[in-house]
Formats: sequence, structure tokens, C-alpha cells
Amino acid sequence: MIELALVLPILVFGLVGGADLARAFALQLAVQNGARAGAEATALDATPTSAEAIAHVQQEMNRTPGMDATNATITLTFTLADGTSVCTGAPNTSTAGTPSLATPCYANVRVRYTFKTITPWPLIPNTFTFDRTTRVRRYA
Repeated sequence: MIELALVLPILVFGLVGGADLARAFALQLAVQNGARAGAEATALDATPTSAEAIAHVQQEMNRTPGMDATNATITLTFTLADGTSVCTGAPNTSTAGTPSLATPCYANVRVRYTFKTITPWPLIPNTFTFDRTTRVRRYA
């Protein structure tokens, strides 16, 4: 009984810590998969909009149990290969423009999600921000 009483807090601490670590890993993968799904769907769409991209990202992220994708910050931009220049025929980076073989245009989807641990851990922050960006080339 005494041995169990001494070891039980350490076992519970390890169990809850492992659950937090597993949740963090699953949500990080969901953020990464959401960014990928949004970028791929946007790159394949003939007339992409940010609302459609956000919907694709949220649908992919909501497949992960315990995740609310509406809390994610999702940003869609369209740029040339340098990552900052506006696509041909577009007034700004939020508009798709017209890609060509000479000047390809890329769909960039950035997803940020704040993760909170189950319990506050000593000496470890209890919130983390997962930030993933995926870039996919658009074809005409």
C-alpha cells in the first residue's frame, strides 16, 4: 500500500502528461493536414476564393476528434515563385490572378491554432501556437 501511495502520483503525472503530448501531436498534424488540404483544393480550383479555402481547411481539421477548427486563423495568399510578388493579372495577393508556364502562381495557405494543455504544468507553458504553411502551384 505504501509503495502504491508513493508511486501513484508519478504514474498519474506520466499518464496525464502522455495524454497532453498525444493531443498536441494530433492537433499539430491536423493543422498541417488542414493547410495542405486547403492549398491543394485552392490550387486545383479554376476560380478560387478565400471562403472556399477556409472551408476546405476547416473540414480537414474538424476530422480530428476534440478540435474546433473555427478557432484557427487561416490566411490565403497567391504569389509568384518568390513568395511576395503579386500574381500576373491580380491586383493584390488575395486575388488568384492568371498562372502561366512562364510565370507560375502559387496558392499559400497558412493555418495558426492555439493549443492549451489539459492541466497547467510546472515550468512548462500551457499554451502553444501551431503555425503551418503549405504552398502549392496553380495550373492554368
